[in-house]
Amino acid sequence: MTGTEASTDPPPLPRWFGPRASPDDPVVSALIDRVARGARWADMGGGFNLNVRIDAEPPVVLRVHRPWVRRGRVAGLRRLRERLQRTQVRVARPIRNSGCDLLRVADRWAEIEEFIDHVQPPAGEDSYVRLFEELGRLHTALKAVWEPSPPEPLDDHRTLGQLRYSVGFTRRRLGPRSEPVVHRMRQLTGELSKLRKQVELPCTPIHGDYKLGNAVELSDGSWATFDLDFARVRERLYDIAGSLNHVAQSGAFQGGLVVLPAVDLLETRRLLDAYESTAPEPLTRDEHRWLPGALAFVPLHWAATAGLGGDIREAESAMTAAEAWWSRRAELSS
Repeated sequence: MTGTEASTDPPPLPRWFGPRASPDDPVVSALIDRVARGARWADMGGGFNLNVRIDAEPPVVLRVHRPWVRRGRVAGLRRLRERLQRTQVRVARPIRNSGCDLLRVADRWAEIEEFIDHVQPPAGEDSYVRLFEELGRLHTALKAVWEPSPPEPLDDHRTLGQLRYSVGFTRRRLGPRSEPVVHRMRQLTGELSKLRKQVELPCTPIHGDYKLGNAVELSDGSWATFDLDFARVRERLYDIAGSLNHVAQSGAFQGGLVVLPAVDLLETRRLLDAYESTAPEPLTRDEHRWLPGALAFVPLHWAATAGLGGDIREAESAMTAAEAWWSRRAELSS
């Protein structure tokens, strides 16, 4: 193979980017059997972690993390969840096993936490208004108990520089046919970079992936929060924008937060009002100004990281959503 031919080969996936653990893996299966001790169990799903409900007494959840999650990160998030027990926000309480907080399975870390019986709130206007009220409460609670902070997650995309690197990696992974969508990514990244330099945004501890599915309803009508894997300190508007993007994908509002460009600005305002009714502080003028950029940044990141496991169609769909948010920037920021 010549040097020219070798240069066209797609780069390998990062060593830290491993698949979700499988209960069919012999070492994972052995861990489940050791924890379950004969009790029935079931895979509860989850895009990143293997979450196994074990019907012991009381029932617990065994979580096996992706390879990139470090020991200090898992331990730090367990301590954070312990501190959140003192607040009004309900999260799963960590449970020790045989005197240990963490378990090791091959190249992954695993942990045990309580199982919280719950139902999934239906996608709809009332649920999404409640979702944003709960997000404000969660930000209040996280701010109160954050210190000492857990180590930052490895898989982060805090800066536009990291986003540009991801775009380049996806271009190399997907090949020349991805050039048109990559060009769109780079163009939008440049426009967002200009606006970002003009605003000052408050940072606070955030959830990192707040949506229905990670916020669930309990039998008494209260809500619980799951999956703090991406909790970290960054612009709080990132949490708000991420949640709005998930609402947009659901098509919950008749006026059309459905994957854009038909954005119902009145419903967007209603959700922001719900957040501000429970948040530590209302949104600042610069946060309102950056809102369309924050909304576009989330699907732009999905497009930029398509090389880690997606395809061109996923990148193009995400870019369509990002560009649609950005096209409404005058109205969204007003």
